[in-house]
Amino acid sequence: MRLLGINLEGFRNLKSVRLNFEGDRVFFLGPNGQGKTNLLEAIGMSGSLRSFRKSVLDGLVQEGKRQAQLFFRFSDDFGGEHEILLCFRNKGQKDLELNGEKITKLRDYLGQFPSVTLSSRDFRLVREGPSDRRKWLDLLLSSSSQEYLDCLQSYHRALRERNALLKKVGGVAEFAAFEKALARSAVSLQKLRSSAFPELAKELASSYRSLSDDLEQASLEYLPNLSELTLEELITQYAVDRERDQLLGSTRHGPHKDDFKFLLDQRDARSYASEGQQRGLVLALRLAEFSYLNRALKKIPLILADDVLGELDADRKANFKKLLPPQAQVFATGTAYPSDEEKVIWETFLVSAGTFSKSVPE
Repeated sequence: MRLLGINLEGFRNLKSVRLNFEGDRVFFLGPNGQGKTNLLEAIGMSGSLRSFRKSVLDGLVQEGKRQAQLFFRFSDDFGGEHEILLCFRNKGQKDLELNGEKITKLRDYLGQFPSVTLSSRDFRLVREGPSDRRKWLDLLLSSSSQEYLDCLQSYHRALRERNALLKKVGGVAEFAAFEKALARSAVSLQKLRSSAFPELAKELASSYRSLSDDLEQASLEYLPNLSELTLEELITQYAVDRERDQLLGSTRHGPHKDDFKFLLDQRDARSYASEGQQRGLVLALRLAEFSYLNRALKKIPLILADDVLGELDADRKANFKKLLPPQAQVFATGTAYPSDEEKVIWETFLVSAGTFSKSVPE
């Protein structure tokens, strides 16, 4: 995939932006707070329809504007061109069109224009609680598998229904019906997650070995909330949990409580890894994500790097550049180039107060 151009109107601090891209290495250069990350955020939304900076969509529309409009032109691997129009209104509502046709179902769009974002905010995947890790995993697997997306949506629909029943204290027959549907989706969801982790762990280990000059070994460990149960066993488990869940008003067990952890030399990286090692782990995870999407979708995702290269030490920075897939189009931001000799490899746009001007090579 190649992003050929982007037009933005009323998006965050970007009043009006119209850019065309010619190269495979694009750099947005400027001081902090000028709009570099906002533009990268907009590019990422072309594929996932969500922000890599926050889970909610409020704040996207510029103050005083009724809506924000994002227009993208892509080329695919066969030379075809595609146009995307994405509109956000003040309360987070959105409208999406692909090649002039309105898209109303996420499953009809997700995975068509994949991208992988590398950001300093990725630290939360190692350091924070399980919610962010589940969101990352669900977005990755939903983008690469309609079966997973359908299963995830069915699970959360059944979960909402059971939770509503817990609060109003439904009858045994009602619970049995909802719990059967919940258990069926839960078993499928856990199997799909379990089957994905060996490949993700393998890709992460390979990338991290290269980043660390083969001095350390990294991996991922899937931590399901419930041990692998059959459908009948899980239905029984929900029945056993029912009284306690009614007191709390929510379902305590299931895939919505799953987690995974990073391992470094067989130890929990959250507790034992240094800051530099944690930076390396999240970069390796994103590279594993790129490889997973590439294989599953038979498409080359965009890579969006938000000021991450400048945060690496010299060795990891050099190794990371070697790992960047040469076939991928890369969009990066920074207050300076990663190194002086790299100026010539980037198509550069200078950023100031929400405006972008193309830099002329010296």
